[in-house]
Amino acid sequence: MLFCSKGSSRLNLSTNSTESEVTRMEILKIAAVLIVMVIMFKKKIQVGHVLFTCALLFAVIYRVPPLNLARIFLDTLTSLSTLTIISALYLITLMELLMRHVGSQGRLVAGLQATLGSPRLSMAVLPAIVGFLPSPGGARFSAPMVEEASKNLEISNEEKAVINYYYRHVWELFLPLYPATLLAVETTQIPLYRYMLVMFPMSILVILFGLILYRNFPQENGKHQRIFSNTNTKGIWEGLAPVLATMLLVLVFRLNIVISLLIVDIALFVLYRINPTKIRQLLYKALEPRLLYLVFSALFLRFVLEGSGGMDKLLAYFQVYGLSTKQIAIFFPFTVGFLAGLSIAHVAIALPVIVSLTDPASILNTTVLAVLSGYIGQMLSPMHLCLLMSVEHFKADFSRTYRKLLLPELLLFAAVLVYVALL
Repeated sequence: MLFCSKGSSRLNLSTNSTESEVTRMEILKIAAVLIVMVIMFKKKIQVGHVLFTCALLFAVIYRVPPLNLARIFLDTLTSLSTLTIISALYLITLMELLMRHVGSQGRLVAGLQATLGSPRLSMAVLPAIVGFLPSPGGARFSAPMVEEASKNLEISNEEKAVINYYYRHVWELFLPLYPATLLAVETTQIPLYRYMLVMFPMSILVILFGLILYRNFPQENGKHQRIFSNTNTKGIWEGLAPVLATMLLVLVFRLNIVISLLIVDIALFVLYRINPTKIRQLLYKALEPRLLYLVFSALFLRFVLEGSGGMDKLLAYFQVYGLSTKQIAIFFPFTVGFLAGLSIAHVAIALPVIVSLTDPASILNTTVLAVLSGYIGQMLSPMHLCLLMSVEHFKADFSRTYRKLLLPELLLFAAVLVYVALL
C-alpha cells in the first residue's frame, strides 16, 4: 500500500506537471499571436489585414480543420450579427454624410460649443451623447463631430481619436439600452434598478479619469463665453434629432437598430428634399470597402475564437493555476473582452461561468468585478471596432493612440478593486 501510494503520488505530480507545461505552452502561443498583432500594427499594415491574419493564426493554434475554418468564414459572412453590424455601419455613415451635406452637423457643433463655452468640453460631450445609443459603429458617427469641434485646437490626430473612442463608451456600464447590461441582469438575476445604482458611480469615475486625456492639451485661446440663443438651441436640436429619433424607435417602439436607422435616413432625405442624383451619390459614397473589410475581419476573429473552443480553454488554463473565483472574475472576463473587443462577448461567455462558481451571498460583488474587468479588457482591445474606426477616421497612429488609454484604464481598475471591497 505504501508503495502504491508513493507511485500514485508520483503519478499525480507528473500529471500536474504535464498539465502545467501544456498550459504554459498554450498561453505562450496566444501571446505569440498578440505579439504578431502588435508588430503588424507598428508596421502600419492595414488593420483589416492584421485582424484577418490573427484569426488564421488562432485557427492554426487551436487546430481548426480547414473545412471547419471555411464553415466559420461562411458563418461570419452570413450571420445575422455580421449583417446587422455592417448594415448599421453603412446607414450611420450615410446619415453622417447627409448631415454634413446639409450643414446640420456643423450647426450642432457650433451651437454646442457656444452653449458650453468650450471646444474641449464639446469634444467629450459629443461622443458621450452619441453613446446613449448603443448602435454598432457609434464612434464612426461621432468622429466627424469631434473633428469639427477640434478644428481650432492645436492637438494631434491621436488625441482626437482617443477622446472620441473613450467618451463614446462612458454609459456602457449601467445604461439598460446596451444588450450587455440586460444580459448581465438576466444572467445574475440581480434586479435591474439595483444593478444600475451600483454600476452608475463607475460610469462617473470613467468620465473623471478621462480628464487625464486632456493633460497635454494646449490652453484654449481666450475665455469662451457661453451664448444661449434660439439659433444655437435650434442648431443643437437639429443635429441631435437623428440620434434622438433613432433612440426613440429603438427604445419606445422596440425596432431593430437597422430598421430604425433606415427610417431616420429616409426621413432626412425627405425633410431636406435631397434630389435623386445627390441621393445616388451619397448612397455610393457611404459604401466604404476598407471599413467594411475591417469590420468583417474583427468579427471573423471573434467567430474563430468562439468556434474553436478557445474561450473554454482559457478558463481551464486559469483553473489549472488554482486561481480563486475573485481572481477568475478579473482575468477571465478581461481576457475575453481583450480578445473579442465587445461588451456582449465577455458578458455572454465569461459571466455565466463565473456566476456558476460564485457563492450567492457574494454575487453582486463578483458580478461588478467581472463586468468591469471585461469592460477594461474590451476598452484595451486592439480588436475593438470603435477604436479601429476612430484611428481610421482621424488617420491616427494606432500605437500612440493606444498608449493614451493605458493610464485611465489602470486607474479605473484600481478604483474597481477599492469599490468592490467596499460593497
